[in-house]
Amino acid sequence: DELVSSDIIGMSYGSLFDATQTKVITNGDTQIVKTVSWYDNEMSYVSQLVRTVKYFAGLISK
Repeated sequence: DELVSSDIIGMSYGSLFDATQTKVITNGDTQIVKTVSWYDNEMSYVSQLVRTVKYFAGLISK
């Protein structure tokens, strides 16, 4: 089954790559790749913010 937005609610990852939505377009010698990534704009954002703060706090304490 394909992902829908309600599948992502509460996810704490920074984002989730959706391989089923990947498209490759070729034009001569050039390729363009379109990818889709899902995230919960509340939980994912806060989780990533907390991970970033912890990382920088670790750098400061060294």
